[in-house]
Order: sequence, then C-alpha cells, then structure tokens
Amino acid sequence: MRLRTAATNLLLALAAVLLASLATAGCSTTPAQGAAAPLATAITHSATVQVQAEGSAEAVPDIAVLGMNVEVIEPSAGAARDRAARLTKAVIDELGRHGMEDDDIRTSRFSIDPDYQYTNDGRRILNGYRVIHALAVTHRDLDTLGAVIDAASRAGGDALAFNHIAFSHADPEPHRQAARRDAVDRLHRTARQLAEASNRELGPLLEISEEVSPDYGPFQRLSAGAVMLRSEAADTRISVGSDVIRVTVRGVFALR
Repeated sequence: MRLRTAATNLLLALAAVLLASLATAGCSTTPAQGAAAPLATAITHSATVQVQAEGSAEAVPDIAVLGMNVEVIEPSAGAARDRAARLTKAVIDELGRHGMEDDDIRTSRFSIDPDYQYTNDGRRILNGYRVIHALAVTHRDLDTLGAVIDAASRAGGDALAFNHIAFSHADPEPHRQAARRDAVDRLHRTARQLAEASNRELGPLLEISEEVSPDYGPFQRLSAGAVMLRSEAADTRISVGSDVIRVTVRGVFALR
C-alpha cells in the first residue's frame, strides 16, 4: 500500500514538472529561428538646398552731417580758448539763423594743447597754445546745404575747417524693407533654378535668416572732395547723389 502511494506521488510530481516546462516554452520571448525581428523606428533624411541672395534698393539721402572745427593758436592758453569760444559761438549762431536746431549741433571734440616748433639743432620752442573745438552738425534740408556751408565759413573765417560731409537717411527702414523683399524674391528664384538643374522639385522653405550689417548712422558715405573746405569757397554746390541699401538673406528649402 505504501509502495503504491509513493509511486502515485512520483507520477504526479513528474506530470507537474512537464506541464511547467510546456507553459514556459509557450511564453518564451526569444523569436524562433528565421522569424522577423520587431520593426525599428524609421529615420528618413530629407534632401535640402541652402541658398543665399542679396537684395538692394536705391535711395536718395535726406540728411547730412557736417564735421567742422574751429582751430586757433594764441600765445597763451587763455587767449586761445577765448578766441576759439568767440568764433565757435559765431558759427553756431549763424547755423541757428539758418534753421538749425540746438539738438542737431553737438561738440564732438575739444582740446587745448601746447604748440611747439623745433629748431635745426633739435631744440623745442613753445610757439603758443592750440585750441580745437570740433562740431558735428546734422542738417535736414539738403536744398540749403551749400548756403549753410557758406554761412558757417564766413562766420568762422580762416579758423573754420570742414573735415567731412556725410549723407544718410532720417528713416532708412522703408528702403531696407524694399531691399529685403528684393532679396527674398531672388532667394526663391535661385532655389528654383538649383532644383531644376538638379532634376528635383523644390519643396517648401524650411528656414530663413537675414544678415544684419552694422548701422553706422549718418557716417555711412563720405562725400569726395569735402575735406578742409574753408571760407574761400563761395556759393558752394553740393551733389548728394544716391545710396544703394543692401540686405542679405539665407534660406533652406526642401527638395523632393
């Protein structure tokens, strides 16, 4: 009896082990040989073309900045300073009579320095004191620019020199916008040409950026021959001409 019971228990235990093995084999995550592996995430590389284009717009300046300075030499620093102050005041008053606002006239430099002469034997001799009072004057009516130069020259006499005349725009943004539209139009035309030459179809514009150039204000363009105009020049005629404002854009287009 006991022997029969032990044999029965052994059979039951073997049956349990067999069933557990079959269940484990059915739940295995290891793919069978020759079966396809799970599909990975697909990565596609879209073709693109990068393009750069420059647009431009012609614009006539509407303001001028005059760089002028009163320069005197006197035996003493006080005498040089006083004479320079009188002449500078005369020039500023004359500019005011020609419609210049106080905010458009500013001192760009003031200096008092000893002035020396050197002898043939190398000795240094004090010749006096030099005072320079430089002004930056913004003039907003270019039709009267020549008359303003003549009037200032007469007021300052031989002590007044014009160092430069620069032309610019009171509001350059409308000209920049025109140049920007021209640049973007050229960008699209160039991209289409490149796509056609490559036997591809041009897709959408993916990225666009603008190259920003430094804005140097009214000192963008100096007039030639404007250096050291003095009071001898009468009935001065100034030719303003025109500027070309440029904008550069870069774009990335998709290709199909």
